[in-house]
Amino acid sequence: MSDLAAFQGHMNQIPSTLLSLLGIPPPSRIPPKIEGIPSNLKSEHIVFAIFDNFGLLECTYYQPKFLIGRSEAILMLETKNPYTRNVLQEIIHGNPNADFNLLNHIQESGRKVTMIARPDDLEGTGVSVETKPSDSDNRTYIETVKILNRTDFLWIHFLDFENLYKQYSFRPPKEITQKLISRTDKWLKVLHKQAKPGTLMAILGTRGREESPKIEYEGKYADWKRASLPICILIKK
Repeated sequence: MSDLAAFQGHMNQIPSTLLSLLGIPPPSRIPPKIEGIPSNLKSEHIVFAIFDNFGLLECTYYQPKFLIGRSEAILMLETKNPYTRNVLQEIIHGNPNADFNLLNHIQESGRKVTMIARPDDLEGTGVSVETKPSDSDNRTYIETVKILNRTDFLWIHFLDFENLYKQYSFRPPKEITQKLISRTDKWLKVLHKQAKPGTLMAILGTRGREESPKIEYEGKYADWKRASLPICILIKK
């Protein structure tokens, strides 16, 4: 991943950044976009995927082939609270005092927005866009395939990594985690293949839904754990 164009930013800049990539001017009342992202990554169609427990460290450690091979830019995202509930609020509202809702704003700008959501994702968000319920990553993937090219901004959320960590008391066997990450990486590859030309995929990883004990990594990766950041990988078809 050393050859990737990397950009530093804050999680609360994601709303303005996504709006700018869609060609929609961000309102001044929310934090500004992350600067420097190449203009060729702008698109009228964005698939925005959130992954729990999949930050910079996990991406480097497990080496998902599609994500690494096709990535064009990576956003390194600072945040005071990198866990999912806070991250969702920062992404949707930007500035919590700004009376702003990213998904509603995109829809009000004349774009179709669809959210494939777990029940917890909707709590306190105030979204008024089309939502399709999901109770598993497999269901999320199937629903995504169905509507991939029928909406302008598609929000999806994968939770299997978080569930796996909880199942194994936050110390899952590497081979099981590797298999899960490889499966999801293949799903992303299929979505990329089926998406209409010009679609931008933005894959954002958080530290998971809840704060966890130290996850044991091997060798140099153990030293990197404290520096691991949430990330957003950009891939343009």
